[in-house]
Amino acid sequence: MKSIYWFRNDLRLNDNLSLNIALQESDEILFVYVHDIENEKNCSWGFKKMSEHRKLFLSQGLQDLKKELNKFGHSLNEYIEDSVNILNMLVKKYQINSIFCESILAVDELKKVKVLKDMNINVNQIWQSSLYIQEQLPFSLEELPDVFSNFRKLIEIKGIKPNKPKKITKEIFNINSITDNQSIILKVNSTNYKKSSFPISNQEFRGGEKSGVSYLIDYFETDKPKIYKETRNQLMGQNFSTKFSPWLAMGYISARQIFFYLKKYEDKVIKNESTYWIFFELLWRDYFRFSMIKNREKIFYITDLNSSQKNINHDDNKFKLWTEGKTQNNFINAGMNELKQTGFLSNRMRQIVASYLVNDLACDWRAGAAWFESQLIDYDIYSNLGNWLYISGFGADPRGGRYFNIEKQKKTYDPNSTYQDFWH
Repeated sequence: MKSIYWFRNDLRLNDNLSLNIALQESDEILFVYVHDIENEKNCSWGFKKMSEHRKLFLSQGLQDLKKELNKFGHSLNEYIEDSVNILNMLVKKYQINSIFCESILAVDELKKVKVLKDMNINVNQIWQSSLYIQEQLPFSLEELPDVFSNFRKLIEIKGIKPNKPKKITKEIFNINSITDNQSIILKVNSTNYKKSSFPISNQEFRGGEKSGVSYLIDYFETDKPKIYKETRNQLMGQNFSTKFSPWLAMGYISARQIFFYLKKYEDKVIKNESTYWIFFELLWRDYFRFSMIKNREKIFYITDLNSSQKNINHDDNKFKLWTEGKTQNNFINAGMNELKQTGFLSNRMRQIVASYLVNDLACDWRAGAAWFESQLIDYDIYSNLGNWLYISGFGADPRGGRYFNIEKQKKTYDPNSTYQDFWH
């Protein structure tokens, strides 16, 4: 059987279930990555969907993936095109029987796969981006709790364990490679990221499976995991949080890999509230994924999931000043400057600037979510939307949103204006 393996947000060879299935079921395979031209267009809010920061981190990872595939005698064929058009062309050109890919259950991604299937192309999607697979959940997705804590308790009470990470199947040595001789070079602007808390110009923070796994191993050889809960809300520096999210978002590493390194650390070093909190964050990530699958298009409506009405009086000028770091609040401006200059922002600062946009400026949360999508190197559609819904009160949350008093946040997390002065 001739197949295409379509890499999406799973840019790794190990613990890639979809890739293993493709290798086991195919005789010949064409490895493909598509830089979808949709990302070069402006979104409905008037700016590009993908920043240069994420492009650089992506290009680093694709170079790494290319090298790893070459070791097995395979090539990665890259295209700048509409995903549907190029895949349809390749299916016809090489008489492909099936396309294999990871499953991304978000609205736009589902539409693309539907169009391919409507062309009578066989597309095999395998869900693999969460810690737990859907079959492991103690409820159907329709019965997914509307509150995270209930979801967490049910998982913990049942004692459900994630599946162990799988190595790349040995079939990769035996399979014939189809090469389309396409090797485009993605044009990216290289910047010095030395000020960043996640400096992707540094070797240890580069995009790619090799860097991600190396960082993961190094992280759990330090004392950082046992003090994670105390340091996670700091605003700047390379040591205040796990920093796994960019590699996770691109699929350079998997949630399962993190979980089993964490368990090994708890067995050999210490198990405490901080190590639990790393697992807790992985659970939140899963919850956002399953919540989006449950709610689909409803997430994007201006009316919210819990049917209460919120005050949205979107002002394009206020929103623009927020994106440019030119609001009336210098602490907020510092955060927005960091985001624009580096593509990264601490979780605490993300919550603060998001709260300011929706609560103080009364702007549309979807505009803020779109800006984060454009700028963040660790953009993940599920977590991004989940967090914005959580802050804005448009999610299914009993507290109806999270308002952050900006002055109080600054006094707590930046009392000496160190962060503000650094980025203002």
